[in-house]
Amino acid sequence: MDIQNINGFSGTNYLTDSKSSVNAAKSNAEQNKFLDLVNSMRNNSVKKSSDKNVPSVASSQISTNHRLNGDYTKGFAGTYTNEKDKTAKPVGIASSYKSTKGKQPVIDKTSELYEQSMELENYLVKMMLSSARKTVQKTSLFGKENDYAREMYEDMMYDNYAESLTKNANFGLADQIYIELSGQR
Repeated sequence: MDIQNINGFSGTNYLTDSKSSVNAAKSNAEQNKFLDLVNSMRNNSVKKSSDKNVPSVASSQISTNHRLNGDYTKGFAGTYTNEKDKTAKPVGIASSYKSTKGKQPVIDKTSELYEQSMELENYLVKMMLSSARKTVQKTSLFGKENDYAREMYEDMMYDNYAESLTKNANFGLADQIYIELSGQR
């Protein structure tokens, strides 16, 4: 008895060739497992989307305040958490600022407004570093001059430089922005 074309496999006699029979059985078992997994995922997604209390997006996909999904920098949320940070004095360029009432303003570094002020300062520092980066001459010592991967990693490195400078250099731009936007003029 010669049985051909079992489950789409043709040209092999599965009754006489035990190795081919075992491989075909394993392949069928794997295919069935995969199809079961796909069906269970479909059923779970349909079940979750019909349930009003369960979100259809995983919590890891939801961005934190004003951050884009896919941003690889951490941002400034949670940078300042100390109780003393709620009544901080301005630093850097904003340290010489006096309000019209003659007193120095107070900065709440734990507020969302200050986090957004730091984001704006970070953007300005990124622009400054980007301009400085354009002045650096590149050599083709290691291969292609315009290597996409190298440029991508350099962009990420300069973004991290900007974030580090924003957090540690005490330029005071975020403090000045916070003072202006909070109405402590």
